[in-house]
Amino acid sequence: MQKHILIAEDDRIILLTLSEGFSSAGYRVTVAQNGAIAWQSVQNEVPDLILLDISMPLMNGLALARKVREISDVPILFLTAYSDEEQVERAVSIGGYGYLVKPLEVHQIIPSVELALARSDEFRSLRNEKSQLQAAMQHSRDISVAIGILRERHGMTENEAFAAMRRQARSLRRKMDSVASEIIGGSLET
Repeated sequence: MQKHILIAEDDRIILLTLSEGFSSAGYRVTVAQNGAIAWQSVQNEVPDLILLDISMPLMNGLALARKVREISDVPILFLTAYSDEEQVERAVSIGGYGYLVKPLEVHQIIPSVELALARSDEFRSLRNEKSQLQAAMQHSRDISVAIGILRERHGMTENEAFAAMRRQARSLRRKMDSVASEIIGGSLET
């Protein structure tokens, strides 16, 4: 699938060069000549990656990056004409994936773009795994609590309580964790 890059740059020559270069390299490109236009673009469709000039009119790149971070974790590569240590620190603190000093050519920055996209995919995958593990742990915890409730309520062994809950889930044609949540909430008597 074609990756979508937003390029926010106020220098028209650089913007055109980057836009044509990334389009030729197979990316879908959206361009913005200032931070306000870039912000509007992000609100309409969050791209896969943002190349962001730090010094732009109407809204500078750092301010735009802060706003983007409020709604998305899209990777951001900062572009600047200056190698200023303080700006690098600010870019990193906002969550920038890289800091590229102009002048630059597309073939030189494609590896940085590919790395940022790959790293972003890895982070997204890890967040999904974490969510799934947390959900599984919660379901397991709910089932354990429900088993404890059944044991106490009916004087059952753990295996008997588990079997009773499984029978209930089968008869209702629902998942065990759903039945467990209802037992815990008191809306299901067994």
